[in-house]
Amino acid sequence: MVDEFPEPAFVVDDGGSITHWNDKHEPLTGITADETLGENAIDVLGTEGVEETLAEKIVRTETEIREDHIRSGGPDDDRWHLRAAGSPLRTPTGEVVGAFEYVSVVTELVEQRKEVKRVQEGISETINEAVEDLLVATETNAETNDELEALVDQQVGSLESVQMQMESLSATVEEVAASAEEVSGQSATAAELADESKQATDEIVTSVDDVRDAADTLATTSRTLEERIEEIDTIVDVIDGIADETNLLALNANIQAAQVGSGAEGFRVVANEVKALADQSKEEVETIEQIVDEVRSHTTETIENVETTLEHVDRAIEHAETVNNKQSEIKTAIDEATTGSEEIADATDEQAATAEEVATMLSNSVEGSQNIAGEIQTLAETNSEQAEKVRNVRREVQELESEL
Repeated sequence: MVDEFPEPAFVVDDGGSITHWNDKHEPLTGITADETLGENAIDVLGTEGVEETLAEKIVRTETEIREDHIRSGGPDDDRWHLRAAGSPLRTPTGEVVGAFEYVSVVTELVEQRKEVKRVQEGISETINEAVEDLLVATETNAETNDELEALVDQQVGSLESVQMQMESLSATVEEVAASAEEVSGQSATAAELADESKQATDEIVTSVDDVRDAADTLATTSRTLEERIEEIDTIVDVIDGIADETNLLALNANIQAAQVGSGAEGFRVVANEVKALADQSKEEVETIEQIVDEVRSHTTETIENVETTLEHVDRAIEHAETVNNKQSEIKTAIDEATTGSEEIADATDEQAATAEEVATMLSNSVEGSQNIAGEIQTLAETNSEQAEKVRNVRREVQELESEL
């Protein structure tokens, strides 16, 4: 039976001498049966510091023993690993007369476990590094979103301020138009009442001075509007740059996800969503830039119209002073003043229409900026969810590592 046993095995008698030794020992220990039969087991298999073999212990304790620990030996480049077990040999009357000891060679299993552990440690290290990189990218993205949201809020505030100024400008233009109509009526009255030309002329001079003051105010407001538009343009450039940076972060996240493998598909989807939001933000920025260009064009036209208005006002004042100095030419001067007032009315009507159009465009720009702010908030929430998913992955990896 010992010779046919598939693992290295031997039998000792109650005195510790080897009575059977199979050939499975030779590849492991290099010892043949001829060298062991009749020899004391401890002399053949003894280890420094060990006083008895497992078989001798079984004879002494009369119990079956299976070792829990694994024995290892051999050179570093050819290590072997085994686990020993054995049972007492009894007579029909139950007396122990020897022991049967065998060893199970577990070298391959031990090496496989070491390899699994090494691979598992490598996978854990790789995943942990990827998770850390994703967390850093997510935190950076969150900081960028906060900065972008602050800039958009600032832009909305600036646009709302410009919108209020344009509404005030429109009201001022309407007042100028009303004043011009009033001047025209006064000129007609002066033509009919030549004998009161002096008084009418004084009224014209006063009214035209008011017109000039209003026109100066309109010119100042228009130039302020032009400066605000330049500020908006600068903010839009900043938003555009942040959108490009967000695209780059999304690309980096995709690269990191690709390095992790199929298990990071969720990261890749979130990165693509971040990129889509950045692209949409860039499209909104291009729309704002187009609107700003149109506003700038209309503002330039407004300033030019105001300068034309001022020229007309100066001309009207010159005519009024001429009428005041030359009463003999009062009728002619009044007619010229009437003509100038009508031109002022036409110019201010056009200016009012332009101001109203600019106010409408600014309202649309404010609405677009508010939409961008909403999208940035959505992006921030998505980024927060991504960070939580990354943390969950890290916890799952740690749990798997502890289980292995």
